[in-house]
Amino acid sequence: MKQNEANMWDKQMSLAQVFGQMVAGSFFAVLAIGIPIAFILFFYFIGTFLPIESKQAEDPTPDSFAQLSD
Repeated sequence: MKQNEANMWDKQMSLAQVFGQMVAGSFFAVLAIGIPIAFILFFYFIGTFLPIESKQAEDPTPDSFAQLSD
């Protein structure tokens, strides 16, 4: 190995690349967590405009969920 090849490693450049990868990973984590939360909040917000009668109505599909027998 030549002497100039051994000295080509730049610590600051390596740290900058690691920091960039950490920022990119945190961005993807925010997307992975934020999109489902935004989806839920969006439908909650839309639901606030529904009339009270629609929120208190009987389930139109009562057999869609497993029910416990009494």
